Amino acid sequence: MRNRLLFSFLLSLGGILGMTASADAADRVALVIGVDTYDHLPPDAQLKVAVDDAERMASTLEGLDPPFAVRLVTDAEQRETEDALSAFVDAAEGAECALVYFAGHGVEYHGENFLLTRDTDVKNPSADVERMKRRMRNSALSLQTVVDELDATGSQVKVVILDACRNNPLQVADGSGTRSVFGGSRGLAQVTPPSGTLVAYSADAGQQANDGLFTEVLTEHLKKPGLPLPHVFALTRETVKARSIELAKAKSGVYHEPAEYTKLNLAGMKFSFTRGEPEAVTVREDSAEMVALRKQVESMKQVIEELRKTGVENEALKTQLAEMEAAVKEAEVAEERKTAPMVRTDPAPAGGFPASRGMEGSKAGEMREFGGIEMVWCPPGTFLMGSPEGEEERGEDETQHEVTLTRGFWLAKTECTQGQWESVMGSNPSEFSGSKNLPVETVSWEDCQGWLVKMNERHPLPEGWKWAMPTEAQWEYACRAGTETAFAFGNSLGSEQANFHGNYPYGGAATGPFLEKTADVGSYLPNRWGLFDMHGNVWEWCADWYGEDFYRDGHRDPAGPTSGSYRVYRVYRGGSWFRHGHYCRSALRSGSTPGRRIDDLGFRPAVSSAP
Repeated sequence: MRNRLLFSFLLSLGGILGMTASADAADRVALVIGVDTYDHLPPDAQLKVAVDDAERMASTLEGLDPPFAVRLVTDAEQRETEDALSAFVDAAEGAECALVYFAGHGVEYHGENFLLTRDTDVKNPSADVERMKRRMRNSALSLQTVVDELDATGSQVKVVILDACRNNPLQVADGSGTRSVFGGSRGLAQVTPPSGTLVAYSADAGQQANDGLFTEVLTEHLKKPGLPLPHVFALTRETVKARSIELAKAKSGVYHEPAEYTKLNLAGMKFSFTRGEPEAVTVREDSAEMVALRKQVESMKQVIEELRKTGVENEALKTQLAEMEAAVKEAEVAEERKTAPMVRTDPAPAGGFPASRGMEGSKAGEMREFGGIEMVWCPPGTFLMGSPEGEEERGEDETQHEVTLTRGFWLAKTECTQGQWESVMGSNPSEFSGSKNLPVETVSWEDCQGWLVKMNERHPLPEGWKWAMPTEAQWEYACRAGTETAFAFGNSLGSEQANFHGNYPYGGAATGPFLEKTADVGSYLPNRWGLFDMHGNVWEWCADWYGEDFYRDGHRDPAGPTSGSYRVYRVYRGGSWFRHGHYCRSALRSGSTPGRRIDDLGFRPAVSSAP
């Protein structure tokens, strides 16, 4: 184990020799962690370059002008890592810049991120989410703790760098038969940074990073004189992206693009790691249109490849793909002409995912964070809406038909929680209390519109996108997540799968508990796309008017009738804690007056694009 206690050493040396440590060194402090060796993981999960990356980062930071006082921790156990964090926080109090760097394995579990230390040990995982989180906090380093501790230092500029976007090594079962409960291959989930903070990832959501590439590029840019902090990470992102494309083409690596989540203040925007006059920096980013066009090309290629695997050749699709690829090349030429002369010297901080990086997700189930809320990407697609005639207890208003959604959308990972509601509206109307993670209820359709208006004001999205309620078609599409059964889990529903009146299960499932109240969101397993509580807990308002004839009209991006049955009802879906199992079916439709407030009715926000 090797630790660099330069900051403490300088202070003690100054006391002994009657000298004062350099103000520059004292004002810039860093904790650098690298872990290659994991005592409780299999041989193929051991790493080879994390410690090298950490040592490269420590050496770079110490060699900058002015230098950082660096504390380096390698292959350390959880207790030693926690002690190093504590000492670092003490040293960083009131600093000009406090920086934390981690290279190693990182995993996400039910929305909380953990950085694995040498002795992290996860055995016999429990289906009890809170219990598992407590166990993980005792054997790994909580990323939220790191961010909170960093924020508490009062440093002017706070930076967290995570070279931890590697394959998740914890492929374990939770006792319910579900694999990969610790986030699958996604690695770390996204984080909303506190004010004055930048959090950087070596790879974007759903991507795996090439070993060593991100840190190698970043450390070179840290040395560039006078380069503002935002430019350092923008250039790193562009360079890594370009090099990873070449590695992927040569089949010696994978494509990935770093990501930053930032709430930098003015001090952070002006901060540079190295003194000197900056060179002119050109930062090229694709427009939203280019990003969308490229995604369409990739989607078309995937469709053609899937058809080819089945032995089917579709010449029309090939022609369409060739036309789209030609359009991309033309657009690239136009973009080059438009952007080549541009020099950015003071870019505005990115608000999560700026329009220039594209709002569209890359695949179903991809997660991003907007306005502090985790959202799940639901891609364009075609599905069967409604229920087949043989489905038990189906309603007359569930006529099955094919619907096509031509535009993808983001849907909240969970029902809107009481905490999320209160943070926007300033009050909590819910009947049930005890946890900010309970779903908000006793809210009318009109109340929810007020919440959405405020979200669009406080957390504006790129042009063409807005906070909204999902349409009824969007809601059922997301609920089914590619399934055609009565529920996303199959044709039966028991109380171990959702919060509903467990004495009245569906499809032959055994009777179970009736909680008689709401449960914390995310207490049950999600559907295939990672959406929680689409069945039960609380009903969820949709944008549409309720109409019995809805299923007979509009099979492409349907938005429902222009008025409701009896001109008064708005739709809500999903069933609730109070209802029997059959009310929780994917196709079940219900509705009420927009002003209705009851203790089993809430909503789930969406981020969608205008037609």
